[in-house]
Amino acid sequence: MDGVGVLEIFLLVLVSALFSFGGGNGQIPLIQGRWVEPGRLAPELFSFSLAVTYLAPGPRAGFLAGVGYYLAGLPGAGAAVLGILVPTVLGAGAVSAALHRMQRILRRIKPSSGYVIAGLIAAAAWGIAAPLELLPAELLAVTVVAVVIARWDVDPLKVVLAALSLGLLWSLLVT
Repeated sequence: MDGVGVLEIFLLVLVSALFSFGGGNGQIPLIQGRWVEPGRLAPELFSFSLAVTYLAPGPRAGFLAGVGYYLAGLPGAGAAVLGILVPTVLGAGAVSAALHRMQRILRRIKPSSGYVIAGLIAAAAWGIAAPLELLPAELLAVTVVAVVIARWDVDPLKVVLAALSLGLLWSLLVT
């Protein structure tokens, strides 16, 4: 394999992390085009690095550390990790600084934003429910459930489990 420098690994991973989306998946074509297709990285090693990343928990961009390792050993793995981290840290810092500057504006918007969000949720729910042509008894049941959830702040998991149980019971009784 043709030698790949640590700086090249760092810069390619940095640029790919800056301009791709998909948690690592967006960087796959760039890595393939730059190092796999020209024969600088064996396809088997690239595939193995991807497979290990998909088997392990955590971010999908972790395969880049394996690619860096196969290209230049531990320094290459370190360069790849730095290439992933630098844009992430700088981006998070920039967003944090911007949010800090906007705190006063956000505090003014926050009280009314709840009504906007509730309206958007209601519009989405209506868009889903309207084609169902619910009967009045079904509409009443949905209203009662919504009031119970809002009034007693019921845990969403309990709501989902209760709906699952009722649906199962209903299907057993009807069929």
